[in-house]
Amino acid sequence: MLKKIKLFQLYRKIIKNYHNKNKFVILKKPFENKIYFYYEHQSQGLKYFFIQDFYHEKTIKIFYKTIYYTDLNVEDNKKDFLKKNFSYLIPNSSDYLKLIKKSIFFIKKKLFDKVVVSRTVKIPFEKFFFKKTFQHLILNYSNTLISIWYDPLYGTWIGNTPELLMECIGKKLKTIALAGTIWDSNTWGKKELREHKIVIRYIIDLLLQYYQGKLFVYPTIPLKIGSIKHLKTIISFDFLEKPDYYEILNLLHPTPSICGFPKNQSMYFIKKNEPFHREFYTGSIGIIDNISMELYVNLRCAKVYKKKITLYAGSGVTYESNVYQEYIETEQKIINVLSYLHFI
Repeated sequence: MLKKIKLFQLYRKIIKNYHNKNKFVILKKPFENKIYFYYEHQSQGLKYFFIQDFYHEKTIKIFYKTIYYTDLNVEDNKKDFLKKNFSYLIPNSSDYLKLIKKSIFFIKKKLFDKVVVSRTVKIPFEKFFFKKTFQHLILNYSNTLISIWYDPLYGTWIGNTPELLMECIGKKLKTIALAGTIWDSNTWGKKELREHKIVIRYIIDLLLQYYQGKLFVYPTIPLKIGSIKHLKTIISFDFLEKPDYYEILNLLHPTPSICGFPKNQSMYFIKKNEPFHREFYTGSIGIIDNISMELYVNLRCAKVYKKKITLYAGSGVTYESNVYQEYIETEQKIINVLSYLHFI
């Protein structure tokens, strides 16, 4: 059931559930001027908010009875919020430079074609303002899924993702290939174009190998998220028979846009060489009910836990990669989130 409430009522529900250590999600979908609120209301059912980690080792299901929402008036408020520059808080990381170099070395040894390696930045704070942070994000990123979710076991996570993993209902599925990041030009080079094609090819091959139906690949277009630009290609599939969408989820995720290709070799490299556990960064997040799924990749995210914010960012490494360009790419992605966080 969908129920409209006033903004102050929404804040009261959020505070109440947080103090009661009850799982919840605050959500704004791409191109919608609504805030949705889901909280754990029952132990089981056919409708739930789904959160899964990168390695498919941890799954959170928030079963809800009612979806509460409130309308946004973006135009009246956008002028009140200004982007801040906290780039000076990002420390240099020689370890991450070494990891990129190691990735290129293994690619040249032909162990895999692409691998996405990531880094974290941890920032201590005295006080963090969730409300203002969420407002800053929704007023500056209209084309992304913006979320704050809380689980007493895993802390509080903030996400701002442009990447649809799978949207499906009945016999129809929609996904996107998203890769090839630039930030200081309007032209994608050979490396970015090849990286994007790897993701497209992976999705097409997977669907045609395991299922029967009609495949549609739409023209590639640019997607701008803050100061960063990506290549985006929508792919849809009409199945002859309704498939098991959980099976597709397990086959599809993680895609080469967040892991690499081939999947098993690149995932093994990530697990052995990244100096931290990704947890829910680059996992999947979204809504599942008895007739549909709408899941996104959990990108541009941060974990807030015990007076410390951990931000995550990664870069797709291929044979053509420039070590320092890949490094700067992660800084740009971290700044894109960090500059809208509100804390002292």
